Amino acid sequence: NIQTPHTILDASALSCVLMQADDVSRFIAFRGELDGVRWDLLGTTAATAALPHVTKRSTDFSDTNYCGWDDLAAVPCESDLSWQPFEPREETGPQVKLVQGGRKLTKEQRQKLKDDEQLREARESIRKRGWTDNEVKWRSWLARRGHDTMVNDWNLYRYIDGECTPPARDPFWLNANEVPLPDYEAGNDGENEDPEPAITSLMGEVVGPKHRAARVKPLPPLWSDVDGDDLVLRTLGRKAEWYCWRQTTSQVVLEVRVPDGTSARECQVTMRPTRLTVRLCGAAAPLLDEELHMRIYVGSNVDDDSSIWELQDKRVLVFHLTKWHRLEAGNVRDASRTWWRQCLAKEEPFENTVPHGDYYNAKEKR
Repeated sequence: NIQTPHTILDASALSCVLMQADDVSRFIAFRGELDGVRWDLLGTTAATAALPHVTKRSTDFSDTNYCGWDDLAAVPCESDLSWQPFEPREETGPQVKLVQGGRKLTKEQRQKLKDDEQLREARESIRKRGWTDNEVKWRSWLARRGHDTMVNDWNLYRYIDGECTPPARDPFWLNANEVPLPDYEAGNDGENEDPEPAITSLMGEVVGPKHRAARVKPLPPLWSDVDGDDLVLRTLGRKAEWYCWRQTTSQVVLEVRVPDGTSARECQVTMRPTRLTVRLCGAAAPLLDEELHMRIYVGSNVDDDSSIWELQDKRVLVFHLTKWHRLEAGNVRDASRTWWRQCLAKEEPFENTVPHGDYYNAKEKR
């Protein structure tokens, strides 16, 4: 046996690898010719002319000159698809996502990548569909707050603009059915109208609304419970067409009529010691601009005795006016000095020059 640095060959295999003396000599001569080749000029005319015998191709397979330089193919460019099998594969599993440091992504980073991918897909979908900004906002609102609606004969008019003909009255639909359905729009055609059917569950139980509808309580006319003549007789106040007032020893309650449905934000109220002004938004003239008969204490927001106003039932503006002259302030000695003969300066005063006995016993309503 002959032992080489890489393999061990026996006598039977040695005959396959041994070369004849003529072949060895020709191979050594061929290697000697390659030593003088200018590899930097390979492919040029000078290199080709210097090696005419090297580029010469033989038809004999056993000849060492069978493969010439012309048989070498050019190297493909980097964008050629033939390089793909040699490129390193990227592992894209959910558990082996890496960042530039070779570290695994955290849960927050994976969630951020997922959110970014969904955002890109949504933007691409919007771009392909050609939606406008308003359409995107509407569909976003509908996806978060919208709900499905069952449209039937009784609520069809709410979702269709213009004239609406339910199937129960459509002549084409009636011709397709031998027995016409009853008209559930109660009270339209005659006295024998069938009522709207109740909504029932699978067990036949009537399904009602989850919460009862708010009961609408009719409001009585303003100051219908106030006896104006009695107020004047006891010198406690007066009732007029658009206002009403009453008083105690320390307070005056003035109620002013405003248009129905007025909100507090629409009212611009200014209270001064001797004048009241009320304006409504959008109105050219003030609703109330009157001078008071006597002085009031306006105060401030942190003062418990300050004068305030409020809107009741969206139809009447109520002023709780604190009298300037009152026993609590210490600026009068007798309660009779706090009595008002009239509220507004243009109002007709009481005939009495002194207050009625009930004035001293009147209780405050605040």
